Amino acid sequence: MFFSGREIFEAAKTRRQEAEAFKALANDVEAELATSVERYDPDLIEGVRVLWIHQGRAARDETAFRHALKVGHRLRAAGQRLTDNALIDAYEHGYNIAQEAGGDGRLSEMPPMRDRQTMARRVRGYVTQAKASNGGSVAPGRATSTERKALATMGRRGGQKAAQRWKTDPDGEYARGRRATMKRTHRKKKVQGTSNRQKVGQFVNEYWIETGRLPTWKLIQKETGFSRATVARHVSALKEVGEWPEP
Repeated sequence: MFFSGREIFEAAKTRRQEAEAFKALANDVEAELATSVERYDPDLIEGVRVLWIHQGRAARDETAFRHALKVGHRLRAAGQRLTDNALIDAYEHGYNIAQEAGGDGRLSEMPPMRDRQTMARRVRGYVTQAKASNGGSVAPGRATSTERKALATMGRRGGQKAAQRWKTDPDGEYARGRRATMKRTHRKKKVQGTSNRQKVGQFVNEYWIETGRLPTWKLIQKETGFSRATVARHVSALKEVGEWPEP
């Protein structure tokens, strides 16, 4: 319900931005499928092309919507029905992959089912009315600020509902489930971090034993596949616990 002309204007502006952002992603997906660029995409994880706000922080809502679009195009090409369930499953898969790859400490804010059903109808509309277009596409792997703002609306709604459940029923089934998930995620990240640090340490020690020199950070990055920031973090940790060889 709107109480002023300003509120009506802002709501209309938000809906227009959402529509423009959705259409831009739809054009981008069509272009990707036409050029088969996906096979060379380094940001492809379990069939999902993850979009990034910045390094380490994934654009979850955009990634999810984009993946639903891609699945929709493939279903149509295969002569299969674009059902709500199929498109919602694709959206959820895309969102969960983006959360796992680039949650950056954020809790999952999966939009409520009503919004996911709206998303499915919108995807179905874009896919069935798809036309070649040269304008409005976004650069591969990068979401614009306007798209992030518009497409994050569904995520914020999910987050608001989640926060409300935390507040009104902190010991309820939802809260207990979320705490258990967070605990598992934290444990997994801790184990993965230890494993990655050991991988860096093993390479550095072997290199030092064989050459008598310490490898450069660039060489460590190349060997491990880690980013410079990750290498820096593990090198610092190794030095702190006395596991870094002295030249």
